[in-house]
Amino acid sequence: MKAAEKKIASTAILMVFVTVLAKALGLLRNMLLASNFGTSMDSVAYEAASRLPLTLFDFALGGVVTAAFIPIFNEIIVKKGKNDAFAFANRYFNLILCITAVISVCGIAFSSPLVSFLAPELGADVKELAASLSRIMFPMIIFTGIAYCYVGVLQSFEKYTLPAIMSLVSNLVMVLYFYTLCGKFGIWGLSVSLVIGWFLQAAIQAPAAHKLGFRFKPTLAFNDPYIIRALKMAVPILVCSWLQPVCNVINTRFASGFEDGSAISMVNYANNLYIIIVGVFSFVATNLLFPKLSRSEAEGNSEGARTFAGSSLKILLYIMIPLAVGIFLLAEPIVRAIYMRGEFTAHDAQMTASVLKLLALGIPFMSANEVLTKLFFAMQKVKAPMIASVTAICVNIALVTVLVNTVGFDGIALASSITIAVCTVLNYILLSRGGSLLHFKDFVDIAKSLIAASVMGFCVYFANSSLMLGSDILRVCIVGAAGVVIYAVLIVILSPTEIRNILKKDKK
Repeated sequence: MKAAEKKIASTAILMVFVTVLAKALGLLRNMLLASNFGTSMDSVAYEAASRLPLTLFDFALGGVVTAAFIPIFNEIIVKKGKNDAFAFANRYFNLILCITAVISVCGIAFSSPLVSFLAPELGADVKELAASLSRIMFPMIIFTGIAYCYVGVLQSFEKYTLPAIMSLVSNLVMVLYFYTLCGKFGIWGLSVSLVIGWFLQAAIQAPAAHKLGFRFKPTLAFNDPYIIRALKMAVPILVCSWLQPVCNVINTRFASGFEDGSAISMVNYANNLYIIIVGVFSFVATNLLFPKLSRSEAEGNSEGARTFAGSSLKILLYIMIPLAVGIFLLAEPIVRAIYMRGEFTAHDAQMTASVLKLLALGIPFMSANEVLTKLFFAMQKVKAPMIASVTAICVNIALVTVLVNTVGFDGIALASSITIAVCTVLNYILLSRGGSLLHFKDFVDIAKSLIAASVMGFCVYFANSSLMLGSDILRVCIVGAAGVVIYAVLIVILSPTEIRNILKKDKK
């Protein structure tokens, strides 16, 4: 194995370890939230309130912070050197700081009407509590913007550990709060701990950026040509990033009309679990991938970037396809094992599992779409994914309206999965206009993964149905482990290209 490949492999392993640890803490945080507050008024108000700042951030900046920064920053490093790159970074930091400060002030001022828009069916008391909590949370937008600016700098220098650790830190703050002060300060203290967590996400990265040579100075330069380029890229990139927050807003609005508003918590519990499961692999792949794609494009190696993206996409699908099948089949015992304790009832678990099961259908598409959009951004071609995102948003609005009226509560999650599939297919078609990313043999390899996952799914379904166990944790562990072994054996037997290459290298 070459030195570069060893470095990528070791970095990926470290990121997987750190990300798994962070996601495990995130899972514990969600378990404690469900145990302490269930789907009560406090829980619903907290979910609505915490959704507001992050949704506004996603609408106003979203993926722009890193997606518009990393390609230009890497280009300046390659063409002009570190000093000019850090000068651009400093001006970019200040721009993001000003924008997030304005959003935060506006959010605090208009929290009540924003809550009413986000969750129109909630009762007056819950809306009032959500608005009050959101006023505490809105300053975290500022820390969010700063944290992602630091992420852009560190990842450009292939420093991936701290960006991966930052969510671990914020989750740790909230977990410690549940075990120490929750009984005294309740949902109000939880809101404060969320803000502290985001502050620490930015703070822990500052020393590493300073060590690389970055120095923060309060300066703005709107006439800087690189800032102008970043702003021109920002609008289409921003629209590209709107799909997820738009879906979240739509889901929250429709969920507020079910179960007296407590369905908001059910959807969020399922969505958080979905993001944790998907994030372990897609976060590692896309955050490792994007800076390398940007550097390849800056060096004029577009073909190498496409080849690297294609291989990464296939390897990610080899993981995500069986993962989606497993979560779909084991959604109920997974939710019961994780959430059903304290204030979280069996009915809550059943409703949450129905959402998670349908969200699982979108897992492979969600991961593939991350790779495709990152390649577009690395190429600094942002109009095509913007078109795909706008189209998918329109599809989601139409789908969720139709499906909720026909299949009820499950229509919310089903619409989300179909929407991300539509967006992924459109992005792939648009990207293929510059040359196919995947070829016939690649689709054959993906088909092998589908076959292996289908056989695994049949075995998992049979084992889950026939296994007589009272413990959901044991059920998930035993059946899940069996599924992993079955899929691993089948994928080695079928030997897609990347797996075959790995086996050959291991023999050497």
